Amino acid sequence: VDSSDASAILELYAKTSTGTMENIDEKTVIISDVNRDTLVDASDASRILEYYASASTTDKELNWDIFLSDKL
Repeated sequence: VDSSDASAILELYAKTSTGTMENIDEKTVIISDVNRDTLVDASDASRILEYYASASTTDKELNWDIFLSDKL
């Protein structure tokens, strides 16, 4: 999980917002909805960046699922 994942979510969000989304499967949308609010938007990208920043500045190993569950 890193900043490129956040960029991919922002790209997906931009495409869905402008109606130019083509061939995006349901699994991609479900995976991209990291905060589980049924929307793929900048909030999801922000969660990824928050995790990436935390993981980059600590010696402790961060668990993605635990990190998200603490934030929901």
